[in-house]
Amino acid sequence: MFKENNEYQQEALFSPVKDLQSGLKTKLQNHWSTHFYEHVFTQIDEKKFGRLYHDGYSRPNKPVNELVSLEIIKHLLGLSDEQLEHAYLFDFRVRNALGKETLGDNICAKTFTNFRRRLLEHEEETGQDLLHEVFQDHRSYLQDEFEIDASTQRMDSTFIEANIKQLSRIDLIAKVVHNFLDDLPNEIVQELPAGLDEFADTENLELSYELEPGEVDSTMETLIEHAAWLIDRFEDEQNYAELESFAHLQQILDEQCYRIPELEDDDRDHDEDDDDDHPGDGESPGWEPLRTFTSSEGETGHEQASDEPVQPDEDDHEQDRVGLKEPDEISSGSMQNPHDVDATHRRKGGESFCGYKANVAETCDGENPFRLITTIRVDTNNTDDGDLLAEDVPELSEETGLTDLLVDGGYTHKEVEACCGDHGITQHFTGLTGQRPPAEKLSLADAEWDDHRMVACPAGHEPFEQRYMPESGRISGRMGKEFCEDCPHRENCFVREKQQFYSYGFYERKLALAHRRKRLDNPAEKEFLNLRAGAESLVNEVYYQDGEKARFTGTIKMKNASIAKAIGTNLKRASRFLESEAKREHSAG
Repeated sequence: MFKENNEYQQEALFSPVKDLQSGLKTKLQNHWSTHFYEHVFTQIDEKKFGRLYHDGYSRPNKPVNELVSLEIIKHLLGLSDEQLEHAYLFDFRVRNALGKETLGDNICAKTFTNFRRRLLEHEEETGQDLLHEVFQDHRSYLQDEFEIDASTQRMDSTFIEANIKQLSRIDLIAKVVHNFLDDLPNEIVQELPAGLDEFADTENLELSYELEPGEVDSTMETLIEHAAWLIDRFEDEQNYAELESFAHLQQILDEQCYRIPELEDDDRDHDEDDDDDHPGDGESPGWEPLRTFTSSEGETGHEQASDEPVQPDEDDHEQDRVGLKEPDEISSGSMQNPHDVDATHRRKGGESFCGYKANVAETCDGENPFRLITTIRVDTNNTDDGDLLAEDVPELSEETGLTDLLVDGGYTHKEVEACCGDHGITQHFTGLTGQRPPAEKLSLADAEWDDHRMVACPAGHEPFEQRYMPESGRISGRMGKEFCEDCPHRENCFVREKQQFYSYGFYERKLALAHRRKRLDNPAEKEFLNLRAGAESLVNEVYYQDGEKARFTGTIKMKNASIAKAIGTNLKRASRFLESEAKREHSAG
């Protein structure tokens, strides 16, 4: 049963705080825990979380404002759940941050995990991100409370390495097969065909180290034979087909293998209702076994499998139903490790990364009392930077007043730039992707433009004919030969000679990039772009002080942990400012 927590509003008549000397009370008043209580704990809207709890009569919930605050404190202080439990019980800093002046109540580590589970299940079912709403409220409160100008912000992204082992392709398939076999009862495993038992017995399979180079391909073929056979054998048994390990088995075949199209319509018996049992495009195709295992009497079956599979004839079409995809045909979003199926693969700068990507922005106006983190997003690491930015454009513009955003060339994205423009946001790029044109070549930006219309070429002449096609974004025009024939820029100009005139043609995107490159050469713009240099320290402060590897698995868990870190980082910054202000006032007095 949901119940709001109002006990902190009732001041205790007697407490250890009341007995502190005046000097110690002053120190406590300027401590981060007091700042946390005033600027985080009391600002949490508990009513939003009421839907996580049962409506009927039952034991009241542990206060939500305490649980959310403890999740933030966990990342603020870098605590484990066990340490967080002890801190709640005995650490007066944490007690003070929650508005408690005494000891006396209890909590267990399971309460933290249950609350996180409720948040995760609610988001999966409804799409509502309650912790992100807490962050939004927190950001708006701090911006108003400290009069922070958020019109200029800087943004950066970073890879978060998943806390999983990077598996080779053969080890990944073997691990998935093993996990499903490990979930089966021993009596069923003992009845499986010969060859499967070795994958059931060994947990830490590292076939890539044990096999000779020439054995890898044949062993992988054997593994997918086993995987396809297991799916065919257990897909109609609900208690096994609903296992997570069975879903992983099916996913690994969907991602790593293909079916031979010409054998789709083999002379197998199909009822008219079979179409209902076979999913359509985009779903698992219902894998058929590569080989048929038979009983000792020679009859095909599963329950009385012989120790050795019967090898099909060379022309037996069933052996070619499934094939391994080439490595470059496998999506970067495919499963990398069954321990964390959300983690994806990405190569950048010649290095391989497995995990997630975070996108963070903060204010960077030097007149502000402190830098405020305004957004934090987490997704798989094969997500484009521009796609992460696109999620935040409306909110950053409307809620924070963002007008100028400093980013690197990775955020160059036509649709996102258009979206930013629609919301009054100007992107300032510290660099651009692609090769810079030779210095001697004239840039499109050397001409004078009025939107898509050229007012004057670099030599000062206007085209006699111009055309712009909004559907494609194509810009074209024609210049008189009397202007171009003797022009000193002709050899390096962007126009091309035709029989009766000179012409140019390009897409508006090229013109926008030319203008952007020209701005980068402007000394005033260069000085302004220097503000983005601190974006790397932001990423380091939020992520890499606790280590480079993630402590959680799954996109939602990673996101919620990142949000808690961001709120804690904002609190630390606000607390440092308040402490410095108190010292300044004390010195002045």
